[in-house]
Amino acid sequence: NPLAYRYYQADRVVCGKTMRKQLRFAVCYWHSFNWPGNDVFGDGTFDRPWLDGEADPMTRAEHKQDAAFEFFEKLGVPYYCFHDVDMAPQGASLKESRANLDELVDRAAVKQEQTGLRLLWGTANLFSHPRFAAGAATNPDPEVFSYGAAQVRTMLEATHRLGGENYVLWGGR
Repeated sequence: NPLAYRYYQADRVVCGKTMRKQLRFAVCYWHSFNWPGNDVFGDGTFDRPWLDGEADPMTRAEHKQDAAFEFFEKLGVPYYCFHDVDMAPQGASLKESRANLDELVDRAAVKQEQTGLRLLWGTANLFSHPRFAAGAATNPDPEVFSYGAAQVRTMLEATHRLGGENYVLWGGR
């Protein structure tokens, strides 16, 4: 098949490591489970019940996580990656947001154990909330800077708890 990707051979050794180790394929949580499918021509086109604004945010997040891990497992990919707000809804405060993430990270750890999937990397979303319009680590407001720093710390800890192989420090703005 001339259109097939024929150069990837999982067990072939390149520069002392197998291609499986060199090219660690992962599914990104945000693209696959958070985007409603909208574009310049209209509203979302994907049927994603976990994006239904009527349901409780934590219930939606649990449904999304169940669907995500089922999808990851069916694809047979070894890894996934996520931002904090991809997995857990933001709360009314940093404390509530952290509690939401802690609960869903605990669920993700169980799902990783059940499926054999691993976390390639985690990162903090320091760009989508309006508080970060003037940046996160570069924000002139010390409260916004502190919030962003706490968010990074929380995600570093979550990534470590899930055995993530890397952490991406993504500034966003």
